[in-house]
Amino acid sequence: MRYLYYIVAILLLLSAIIAYQLSVPAVPEQKAALIINEKVITTEEFARLFEARQARGEGKRDFINSLITRELLIQASQKEGIDREEPFRKSIQNFYEQSLIKLLMDRKFASLDISVSDEELSQCVGLMRKKMHLTVFSFADQEGAEKGVTQKGETTAACFRDLSQDIQSAVAGLEPGQKSKPLMVGDRYLVVRMDKAADAAACAPPAVDRERLRQTLREEKKEKIINDWVSDLRKKAFIKILINERQ
Repeated sequence: MRYLYYIVAILLLLSAIIAYQLSVPAVPEQKAALIINEKVITTEEFARLFEARQARGEGKRDFINSLITRELLIQASQKEGIDREEPFRKSIQNFYEQSLIKLLMDRKFASLDISVSDEELSQCVGLMRKKMHLTVFSFADQEGAEKGVTQKGETTAACFRDLSQDIQSAVAGLEPGQKSKPLMVGDRYLVVRMDKAADAAACAPPAVDRERLRQTLREEKKEKIINDWVSDLRKKAFIKILINERQ
């Protein structure tokens, strides 16, 4: 009987040792920087997190403390099952989608190598002294705008520099009587006809910083390319709207 007690005691001891080993995270090949309950943060992972920290002036000790607090709160929320609740899943999905879009747009912008010539710059400086007499035609859809169905437009006159960026880009290269390509503004498609452009003392800007203007024009070109790219995505996609848009 004594041997039976010994065997039971040994088995209990082994069970305790195995349970302890299972509860403690396995030591990774790389030396651990932090162990917070079951969470192991390697030195490589910690270095990456520290380098990417938002508060660049935050010291290592403060960062470690905030990292520990963050991980403990995450573990507490997981124990309560918050990570399995529908609101959490929706917030994760929303963050994931927004991050995807941001990374795509950042990558797209970074891939654009845009230049603005001295001639384009001088043309823009000249336009900034002009008063533009325009007629704006509004359409409900792109097809109607491209067909150019004859209708009464709205006339307006304003200094070129006071026009919206979209309108500026649309009329910059037009001669009197010419119309712009359709441009989407809000939920409408606009076609702009340039009726007349004349120098006006009231429109003359102060001294122009040409390099700043060049940078502005470069960014406007990039934005136009991106907008055209998004518009092309819409054209190539199958889109069917089944709800009443007016409600």
